[in-house]
Amino acid sequence: MSDAFRGVSRVFVAFLHGLLGNKRNFASLASSLSSQLRNSRTIYTLDLRNHGENTHDWRMSMSYTEMARDVLAFMDDVMMASSSSSGNDRAVLVGHSMGGKVAQCLALMHPERVAGLVVLDIAPVRYKGGGGGGGDGSGWRAVEEIVRSVATIDLTERGSYATKRDVDKALRQRTATLEDPALRAFVLTNLEQVAARDRTRGAEDADDVVDDDAPTLRWKIHWDGIVNELDRIAGFDVHDRAMDDGAVASPPDADGVGIVPQQTNDGTNSIQYEGDVFFIHGGASRFVRHSHISTIASFFPNHMLTTIRGSGHWVHAEAPDDTIALLKRYLDR
Repeated sequence: MSDAFRGVSRVFVAFLHGLLGNKRNFASLASSLSSQLRNSRTIYTLDLRNHGENTHDWRMSMSYTEMARDVLAFMDDVMMASSSSSGNDRAVLVGHSMGGKVAQCLALMHPERVAGLVVLDIAPVRYKGGGGGGGDGSGWRAVEEIVRSVATIDLTERGSYATKRDVDKALRQRTATLEDPALRAFVLTNLEQVAARDRTRGAEDADDVVDDDAPTLRWKIHWDGIVNELDRIAGFDVHDRAMDDGAVASPPDADGVGIVPQQTNDGTNSIQYEGDVFFIHGGASRFVRHSHISTIASFFPNHMLTTIRGSGHWVHAEAPDDTIALLKRYLDR
């Protein structure tokens, strides 16, 4: 599922959103970026698994390996649909948060298909949540709390949720984290009104009859699938194998089975992406920390990290001009 801004290059750009986001999170930024690039590009913004316009294909499984394969399938479709394709089209992947992990996973699995990588405020590590004030200080505990709380809202509950305002009120009462109006607004971007034609019940005459008991709202996000996979989303996997901090990954063997040995003496990974990788970190965020740098370097030896001061985890939304300037510098290099 994509929105595209057309250019002429065979190396296109694909934006991958974070957890609970969708492709429209990057629509304005991608449009502005497209108009400013010295080297014209085709830019796509994608909906990842269990998000956005993929409502016809909800899944209970969403590992990073699976989501990376979804993106690769999209890239193959673009290549097949393009009359100018050379048959080996590559993408520059720009991913935020969960989308940044998807982008990193795809680059490590299929480096030949990735022309460049920009990662917005996420590291290839496992984040820790847990209740009772636990967690690793990154903010992942709050993410878990939001997901589990929102997932308990049943839109089919008769008479309870007729408007977004009703849902907004319920969100405020679920958890202290959702007292933040900006967070609630972000969650509510995944809610849409159900058209009257979709709330009709069968009638013998030609006129449809509106079913007053049918929900008037629906989620554009698969809460059950996301809750089911929160632990995997908190972590990082490549070739269907979990990667924890310091783990060293080997390529799949002849049977396609990945091997994860213990840490080697020199701390290097035999799975690496050697292209240019640009990590953009929010200065007020805790999702990329000094302790993550060695893990980042083990997977991406040619990486650079920059910080947008004062910005939190949603760097592209909080500092769009700075983000665009950095992306332009990277893409026009």
